[in-house]
Amino acid sequence: MKIFFPIIVLVILFFGSWQLIKMRPDPQAREVKRKIPFVEVIHAEKKPLRSSISAYGTIQPRTQTTLIAEVPGIIEEVAPFTKEGSQTTNFRPGGFFQKEDLLLKIEDVDLVTTEAEARANLRRVELQLIQERELAKQARLEWGDRDWSLASDLVKRIPQIEKVEAETRAAEARLTQATRDLNRSRVRAPFRGRILKTMADVGQQVGSGASAALAEIYALDSAEINLALSRSEMSFLGFADGFKPSDELNVQTQVLDTSGEVIHQGMLDRSEGVVDPRTRLTNLVARVDDCFANPYAKKPIKNSLAVGQFVNLRLIGCEVKVFLVPESAFRTQETVLVVDSENRLHTREVSVIHRTDKEAWVTGGLSEREKVCVTPIEIISEGMQVNLVNPIEDSNQTQP
Repeated sequence: MKIFFPIIVLVILFFGSWQLIKMRPDPQAREVKRKIPFVEVIHAEKKPLRSSISAYGTIQPRTQTTLIAEVPGIIEEVAPFTKEGSQTTNFRPGGFFQKEDLLLKIEDVDLVTTEAEARANLRRVELQLIQERELAKQARLEWGDRDWSLASDLVKRIPQIEKVEAETRAAEARLTQATRDLNRSRVRAPFRGRILKTMADVGQQVGSGASAALAEIYALDSAEINLALSRSEMSFLGFADGFKPSDELNVQTQVLDTSGEVIHQGMLDRSEGVVDPRTRLTNLVARVDDCFANPYAKKPIKNSLAVGQFVNLRLIGCEVKVFLVPESAFRTQETVLVVDSENRLHTREVSVIHRTDKEAWVTGGLSEREKVCVTPIEIISEGMQVNLVNPIEDSNQTQP
């Protein structure tokens, strides 16, 4: 009996479960409604735009040189001078000067002596030349009626005259050199500029074993801005290394203040032809005229720049025809979603030549008036149906 009882219980439970399964209601089929997402679109429109990128650079003078003492001596006086020279000229770091302004004086006692000796020597050989020419005339008279062409050059005094003529030319050259050296004891400015730093002062010996460097100076006419761009950025601007500058190829350079306002304008002057191995960027040089502080300018220089100053730049290049596509439209760096006439999504690969914070410049892969989806969608499938957020506006825009 103990053996059959569990079997009977299992049979009863089996039949009970079977009856319950048979009594369950049949499931009713329901139609699954697929949600069609709403998206916002824009119409692709090609527009001519000037290429523009932001950059940074450092201000350097276009003309910078080391002022050298061309004659040795002790410095007697530096600008400003009490009796002569421009009172606005100052031989100190930051001092301004005009072209040909007297900057400093070197002791000239020895130079005056040398010039006087050279002048006396010239007068002596000039006298000898006159004497030799007169002796040649006397020799011709003493030759009498005989054929003068038969006389030797020595009788005609030709070698003597040529010797003194050569000595005269040498004496003239020595006098010219002595006079030039005397003038060089007064060091004058080679151009209108400003002093970066001085390396000599009153009482210092220059030359003759001592350093001849006097000062570092730069011109006020133009500045250069050193910057670096990638090859793609140069191509985007239309700047090609090795091309001669022209109105069509000029890349404008705008110097901006902290608020983004343009304070100076120039042009991209040249490439240095060097790629930095660390950054892989090409070194370029922009030129900006009349941007340094200049007390001699006809008009005051506003927002003047300083040597070594770090500045923000805007480079404006050639005109290109592009589609402006918002960054929200991109699925990847090179693909967007387009909507066809049946409101279905398709993935499209495009050519991007430039990107800003909000938009991308697209040159290929899109057609005029094509609808581009700008709504981010997490999951998509090719040919997926969508609804347009602005169907009325869309239909109005597509009317002929």
